[in-house]
Amino acid sequence: MKQKSVTVLNKGYIIIPANIRKEMNIKPGTKILLNREKNKIILQPVPSFTQKLSGLTAGSFGNDAKQVEEYIDKERKDR
Repeated sequence: MKQKSVTVLNKGYIIIPANIRKEMNIKPGTKILLNREKNKIILQPVPSFTQKLSGLTAGSFGNDAKQVEEYIDKERKDR
């Protein structure tokens, strides 16, 4: 990655350039892990718990919205 220069604003804020945010899928509310290694500061996006779990059960309840609806309806009737 080509180095970018940013300026520290009031209260220690920095602005991550838009192209880097886009490449790394950093959106408002994204948690960032900050590490210090000697004279370097490393910023690393931390995926949310729900992002990690998304897709985990894909296909378990059906392959399309109609199949999922049918599954839910069947479960409701069984209860």
